[in-house]
Amino acid sequence: MNMSEDSNLVIQAKELATFLLHDTGTRLDHSRHVVEQAQLATEMLDEPWKSALLPAAWLHDIGYSKDIGITKFHPLDGARYLRNEGWSMEICRLVAWHTNAEAEAEMRDLDYVLAIEFEVPPKEARELLAWADLTSSPTGERCSPQERLDEILERYGSETVVHRAIIQAHDQLLNTALDFQDRLSEIYPINGVSAPLSNP
Repeated sequence: MNMSEDSNLVIQAKELATFLLHDTGTRLDHSRHVVEQAQLATEMLDEPWKSALLPAAWLHDIGYSKDIGITKFHPLDGARYLRNEGWSMEICRLVAWHTNAEAEAEMRDLDYVLAIEFEVPPKEARELLAWADLTSSPTGERCSPQERLDEILERYGSETVVHRAIIQAHDQLLNTALDFQDRLSEIYPINGVSAPLSNP
């Protein structure tokens, strides 16, 4: 895929995310910042995942749209919608498995369905998107992975599936984000991504 095709795909993803998330509070602001974070690290990926990353960053939360949320498990709902609309399977797979989606899928008894329908993306692409997600606040500002996890636990009550899934996956999510952050700052020290994202 050439640069022009990549740019067109990102524009299409932005337009679709804007359409589907316009009435979901600040999720579009969050997605926009996930894209900004992901842009810092796209060169760490090879094709076709390099081209899939930014569209997936725009689209990772579209499953929250009331128009497509069928199972109420947003990674699966979003990925199914994108597959049905003809988006590449690389984008669909990143959306389906973003940010340890398997933990919540298991609690919803959807882990088998998720695994059957969408193959797990490569580790580097998956970790990059998780890092971008976990360093983007709900309102589209930079935050540390710990701050993001704390915010999710506070926003979702202890009785919810989301809260319980984050508790179960907390250490893995945090370590994944921090490890990726360290690798990124070593490769691109001029970006200065490590200091403002470090945990207290």
